[in-house]
Amino acid sequence: MREFFVKNNGKEKRLVEGHIKWYDEKKGYGFVTTAEHGDIFLHNSGIKEFGYFGLQSNDPVVFEIRETSKGKQAVNLKPFKAATRAK
Repeated sequence: MREFFVKNNGKEKRLVEGHIKWYDEKKGYGFVTTAEHGDIFLHNSGIKEFGYFGLQSNDPVVFEIRETSKGKQAVNLKPFKAATRAK
């Protein structure tokens, strides 16, 4: 797993690399998994962009982690390839 920083509008953001554990489009949520942080909740509002076929198990992704009252949540999630092209 890698973590890296990107600048956006002058602010530095910490991105974490992981994989989709599972995601259910009908329910609108799922989980991503990382070596360091384990399983992290993903709500559809946290997805920044994804391909025509949506998110599939084991898809590589990058995202930010937000601490919520219910635990860690993945936000600003992007497929790994899309995130690396945007740099």
